[in-house]
Amino acid sequence: MGNNKNDFFNFGKALKEYRLNAGMSQEELALNSELDRTYISMLERNLKTPTLTTLVKISRSLSISPSILLARALQIEKASALNAPTKKEKYKPPFFGTAVSCGLPVGQDHYIEKEMSLDEYNIKNPEKTFFLKAAGDSMSPTIWSGDLLIIELNSRPRNNDLVLVQIDNEFTVKRFFKTAKGIKLIPDNPLFKEITLQENNNLIICGIIKGISRFFT
Repeated sequence: MGNNKNDFFNFGKALKEYRLNAGMSQEELALNSELDRTYISMLERNLKTPTLTTLVKISRSLSISPSILLARALQIEKASALNAPTKKEKYKPPFFGTAVSCGLPVGQDHYIEKEMSLDEYNIKNPEKTFFLKAAGDSMSPTIWSGDLLIIELNSRPRNNDLVLVQIDNEFTVKRFFKTAKGIKLIPDNPLFKEITLQENNNLIICGIIKGISRFFT
């Protein structure tokens, strides 16, 4: 987001819409969220990008979940994209249809099967998808700190799904397991402990990790 017209989604319009529906002024929302009114104004004008902590505070003040606010922002952006002037088609790198060996070298010709857009390949439901950068190593070797996570809004994960969740006021990415004894959140790194949800924990499932983008330098 920010002041770029090509922002991923329009958070500001969604925030203003829910604030007005709640009958709140910017001052009231800022006070309830323990934020500055100027900061709320900048969010609504897409001059600032909310952190996850800010998103939780604002959502709580508006009596909605963070995922609902994000989903509405994505809906608004999708509608704007449909009404936008047609742009020149972006260049799509070629996709070579044959596989390359990761073991012993294989002498095989590689042919161009088609042009590929990584967006189209990785994102099946753009209106429900957002990105988040990973930090920490509790999910290594699957997810490394700095990886870009492709997250699809979904509150009904299956066992072993990688999920972004909010537990009380904290966000984390873990593997989801629902057992007879309750919900467990399991790290891939054996050096970290699993999380067993207690009755007094407030769990919000924000989305399911659908892909990981990693860059090498």
